[in-house]
Amino acid sequence: MEQANAFNAALICTGFNADTAQAIIDKGFDTLEVLLEIEEDDIDHMIKNVRETRRIQGAQAQGNVTFPFLAIRRLKAMRCWAAKMHHTGRALNRGLFTGALITTAVLCYSLDLMCNSVADNEVVHKPKELINLAKWETFWEQWRTYAGRLRGRPSALLPTFSANMT
Repeated sequence: MEQANAFNAALICTGFNADTAQAIIDKGFDTLEVLLEIEEDDIDHMIKNVRETRRIQGAQAQGNVTFPFLAIRRLKAMRCWAAKMHHTGRALNRGLFTGALITTAVLCYSLDLMCNSVADNEVVHKPKELINLAKWETFWEQWRTYAGRLRGRPSALLPTFSANMT
């Protein structure tokens, strides 16, 4: 219960009103740990589900449940921030996600979206095998360019070296 209350407070800090925060929690989005288990599209699906349910309920729908654009963006940024905290081995502390950290998380989230968009549209070519050590400098420059254009794809970073180097 304490985690749900803290998460509720974090949702309110992101810009949702109390009724909307409660509707989000009622859908099972009740801790930061849950945000680690979902994809960004799941947030959109949850919002669509809440809206559809309220449309069906019509006048019987309780509370003022709204999903402001900026609050949704901040919730997605919170998900991204929680994932980065988890991946770096830091504790998920709902109390940290306030003020300037929200702004920083939104900027990082926007940067991630831009990088992913560029990565999706860009074809990155792996450098050719290094067969001749005399061409090391050229290979190294091509390798640095290649590795610098990859993001989050560690298996693709394995270089191809030939056993027949002369």
